[in-house]
Amino acid sequence: MYVRKVAKYLNESAALCLTLFVIYTAVVGIRVDMIQRGMVLLFVMIMVFSAELSKDKINYLVKGIIALLMITAGYSLLYQVTNFRQIAVSMGSINAFEFFLGAALIGILLIATKLTIGWPIVIISSLFILYTRFGSVLPGMFRHRGYRWSRIISHMVTGTSGIFGTPLGTAATMVVMFIIFGSFLEASGGSAFFMDLAIALTGKSKGGPAKAAVISSALMGTISGNAASNVVTTGTFTIPLMKKTGYESHVAGAIEAVASTGGQIMPPVMGAAAFIMAEMMGLQYSIIVLAAIIPSVLYYISVFTMVHFEAVKKDISSMSESEMPDLRETWKKNWHTLLSIVVLVASLAMRYSPVKSALFGIVTALVCSYFRSHTRITPRKLLDALLSAGQNVVGVAIACSCAGIIIGSVSLTGLGLKISSIIIAASGGNLLLALLFTFVTLIILGMGMPTAAAYIMVATLVAPGLIEMGLHPIAAHMFCLYGAVMSSITPPVALAAYAASGIAKANPMKIGFTACKFGLVAFIVPFFFAYQPALLWIGNATEIVQAILTSVVGVVVLAACLQGHARVKVSLPLRVIGFIGALALMYPEVVTDFAGLVLVAIAMVPQVFKRKEKTIDMPKLGG
Repeated sequence: MYVRKVAKYLNESAALCLTLFVIYTAVVGIRVDMIQRGMVLLFVMIMVFSAELSKDKINYLVKGIIALLMITAGYSLLYQVTNFRQIAVSMGSINAFEFFLGAALIGILLIATKLTIGWPIVIISSLFILYTRFGSVLPGMFRHRGYRWSRIISHMVTGTSGIFGTPLGTAATMVVMFIIFGSFLEASGGSAFFMDLAIALTGKSKGGPAKAAVISSALMGTISGNAASNVVTTGTFTIPLMKKTGYESHVAGAIEAVASTGGQIMPPVMGAAAFIMAEMMGLQYSIIVLAAIIPSVLYYISVFTMVHFEAVKKDISSMSESEMPDLRETWKKNWHTLLSIVVLVASLAMRYSPVKSALFGIVTALVCSYFRSHTRITPRKLLDALLSAGQNVVGVAIACSCAGIIIGSVSLTGLGLKISSIIIAASGGNLLLALLFTFVTLIILGMGMPTAAAYIMVATLVAPGLIEMGLHPIAAHMFCLYGAVMSSITPPVALAAYAASGIAKANPMKIGFTACKFGLVAFIVPFFFAYQPALLWIGNATEIVQAILTSVVGVVVLAACLQGHARVKVSLPLRVIGFIGALALMYPEVVTDFAGLVLVAIAMVPQVFKRKEKTIDMPKLGG
């Protein structure tokens, strides 16, 4: 009992220190890389192992080992932070003591990753370490000269090429600040307002709770960017409501899972991978946000219309008046909670750094919470928000640190260029085949792994090859991001589907496959913006407007064909014709747009003249 209390106190203290440290550096200026990243990883390591110590049914021997691991990792990180200048001038040369500390840190990081995330990224990172050491014995193009353990440890630990590289640097600055912003917005009642607003807007239409799940998850995604946490946050309320109004359990879980997954590609905040993308490409974050707008809107239009046609097909009723909040009253009481998001977006638009923009948003959320008594952030709420933010950083920071091992191996061995050459050779120079290989790789690597880690691996290994084949750099990296995001709902390991299954009381595999159907557009759109980057705001105004208009029509028709129902039932031959037409419309070229419009007209115009079997309504936002 005493150990658990101490461990809990240590965990909360580390979380609070991490949050305050990052806020402090956002105000006075980010510290040098090794200090900023090392201190954040130190607090994260303490949280990981103190959380293990607080668990029941662990004997004292195991607790002693966990404590020893935590102390060793802490000492190693403090040594790196306090001696980074001395280590830097040694030009990669380390003594026996530094070798021991570095090796221990890598091993303990792998253990912490397994405890936090699971085995997949641990196994992959370990294989990369072994490849770096023993690559000299491999045949063919994978062969390299091989490196001694001292060189590997030095490369991975003593500089910013490995564990302390760009991914952890991004997590220790931008990602943490936006997580803090999300915690403050939630503490001020912003997330509850999103939910009430979504229900008030959609509740009177068919399948209202499902549409509310789509809208609220999109809104929550702008401040969270984590699929599983979005499911838990909004799904606790929306999934039971969907089941109550007639949706099957697995369908309700799938709708919430796919809606929450889209939050990772929903501006202005998106997920951790978007910040890492900006850093890896050397671009302003606002450019990534701009590129993500059209694809993310297409995603949610598709999911919303899929939900509507599902409600029409199953004749699912709307919500009763007693279950719905009043729109005018909801807005009147809580509109001020949106001001922090307005400030955040405006700051990004004015080209303030993401860190400063998030800081302005945090301060605004805190100040605006005092506009109404029911949203006021009391000292208790403030402490809870700071603790929650620190604890929510753990998964991202650990994943980014472990992914740094992979990046370190790639940079030391030159593996990235070799993988790119293999993809180009295997595809025979065919871009479509190369994109298919890449997307499948992303789905496989993303199973059970955070989006950020999956994106980092594939963007490091594959994106250079796609760019070499002619893809626009933003299109290549955005393609990698989409594949990593969709792994959250792709069986057999679909984290968002698993999170939804616990609430929906349904089979996670069934939820995952159904979610893939509802989110099919997210599997398709990346291939189109790879060929025609007008969907990423790259091109002239005419191309962009044409791409937006035809793609919106395309995703709506695509939803109708997948559901086999629009105004009334769509026959199988017309579904096939409409599906092909929708794909043609989503490829922004004059010839394909014309062909798509003809095929869509053949498939959908009969809907106007067919007699309705039941009284139904078309998609709408409220009464």
